[in-house]
Amino acid sequence: MVCRCRADDQPSNDLWLDPGMKDVAAASDLLKPYDARQMRCYPVSTRINRVANDDEACSAAVELAQIQNRLFL
Repeated sequence: MVCRCRADDQPSNDLWLDPGMKDVAAASDLLKPYDARQMRCYPVSTRINRVANDDEACSAAVELAQIQNRLFL
């Protein structure tokens, strides 16, 4: 399952991140699959792999480098 909270859905984010939230039904409502038609898929930089890099640039789309199709040139 995927949490359907999004950056632009502040009420859901607040509910999901509230450490004092005890309403199981409300939390369960957030645990529904997100509509795949609204999702985006794009490559991101490997800088996302380093916890010290904590900014919006981590999720910015990047161009993929040409992939080598043979082990030896």
